[in-house]
Amino acid sequence: MRSYERNGVVLEQCNECHGIFLDRGELERLIGAESAHYEREYASSARAEGGGEKPKKSKKRSFLENLMEGIGE
Repeated sequence: MRSYERNGVVLEQCNECHGIFLDRGELERLIGAESAHYEREYASSARAEGGGEKPKKSKKRSFLENLMEGIGE
């Protein structure tokens, strides 16, 4: 097993099957971090729209894509 720390949560990954394992309560912490991420993103896009700036049209990565970046490499 390999361990990775992401957003204050330690994720364990099996070296053989590459499955991700969480301890009790860690899924809830990840869900809370995801909610906070999207709230910040929504607030920043709302400010941009209200300020007359055009929002960026680049493809945004999801919260989980960012969280899992670098795992399994």
